[in-house]
Amino acid sequence: MSEKKHVLVAGGGPAGVAAALAAARYGAKTTLVEYHPVLGGMGTAALVNNFCNAYHDGNRFIIGGIWAELRQELIERGGLYATLCMEPYEPVTYNRILMEKVQEAGIDCIHGHRVASTSQEEDGRVTVELDDGRSILCDGAVDCTGDAVLAHQAGLPTTFGRESDGAVMPLTMCYRITGIDLDEAESGFPHWIDERNGESRPVYTDPNTGEGNFFHSGHSEFIDPFIVKDRASGALSIPRDHVAVIQGVPGCPGDATINYGRVFVDDPTDPEEMKRAVAEGEAQVHDGIEFFRRNLPGFAKVELVEMARQIGVRQSRQLVGEYTLTAQECLDLKQFDDVVVQCKYMIDIHEPGSDKSTCITLPKGEHYDIPWRCLIPKGGQGRLAVAGRCASADAGAMASFRVQPSAMALGEAAGLGVAMAAMEGQHLGQVDVEALQARLLETGGILN
Repeated sequence: MSEKKHVLVAGGGPAGVAAALAAARYGAKTTLVEYHPVLGGMGTAALVNNFCNAYHDGNRFIIGGIWAELRQELIERGGLYATLCMEPYEPVTYNRILMEKVQEAGIDCIHGHRVASTSQEEDGRVTVELDDGRSILCDGAVDCTGDAVLAHQAGLPTTFGRESDGAVMPLTMCYRITGIDLDEAESGFPHWIDERNGESRPVYTDPNTGEGNFFHSGHSEFIDPFIVKDRASGALSIPRDHVAVIQGVPGCPGDATINYGRVFVDDPTDPEEMKRAVAEGEAQVHDGIEFFRRNLPGFAKVELVEMARQIGVRQSRQLVGEYTLTAQECLDLKQFDDVVVQCKYMIDIHEPGSDKSTCITLPKGEHYDIPWRCLIPKGGQGRLAVAGRCASADAGAMASFRVQPSAMALGEAAGLGVAMAAMEGQHLGQVDVEALQARLLETGGILN
């Protein structure tokens, strides 16, 4: 291996943490830039504290590597319920594990700052300037900002929103409540079928500890009529026709995190729009809590524990890469020779300007591939890659792989690929994909 090279990763969410760990473990000097004081992004700062089942095809695991390592650590610390479907975890424990892993890898983590400008040098290096005026020249960079900030600033081609009109999926402010009466919920809430063992129940019980935790996901013949009634009477103003998720928090019986809100914006990269969106999202939190108190058994005395540090954004910019994955290819279960990630998650589109969502599931035991070419710019020049939801894809494909396990796997591949290119003095298009795949497999990845 050649001399130690410097890789910068922007964004400390699932993709960014994995990218930084992959680069550092390969031998690169690695810097991670994250605005929030916590790592984990949507999974911690935005309180979307679950692993959507992109990682298991119904028969076997199809994502491993760094994501599987972190999941196992959470299980061992009692911080995750291993359900193989919408696995809830305790976000403080998750952040602590991420912080420990980053420190163990020797990564220089810069909190409290954003990237102000990015430029690519002719030799492939990348100059990043932070909002405090600091300038960092690195041998390669990974854009895990979600909004393709580095790629956009560097002048790489990007798309915005859905193809037909540039509209973006709505935003949601998630939050955590406490005070659920689990006995009352157990007896008063219609039972749901636990697909793992065929039992029906409204309260999930941790098989290891016996703790009960409420769990709900998606449309409900019980909850949806309350939404219709309260919206018609003016008692509920949230423009969403179902409560997406109410999930218990491991180790905290009676607590739950809530994904129920819908804020419409034109441009989630516009600071002024985001100020309005955050205020509206916070108002919807209180509106939602009152709705739960009025209608759900066991929820009459729930209280707010915390709101997310940031409102959840589902869609903005994406790189125009060497290859653009399409929703049809996901549905066709497309396989690629240069696969770096497998994914099983449904195409989950929150319709812009609508209270409805569109979900298209994939067959059990099947998956689609995401190729290396989706992470590198068209032409393969330079050493600035992307990962997470800003990877090169159409809006429908992105609506599938934008969840944490697949975003983390994309970050791992991008961080490793940039480190390899930097050490070999190559552009990203020159990376030996077979060597990259071999390294992913050696470190626990699953590619077939």
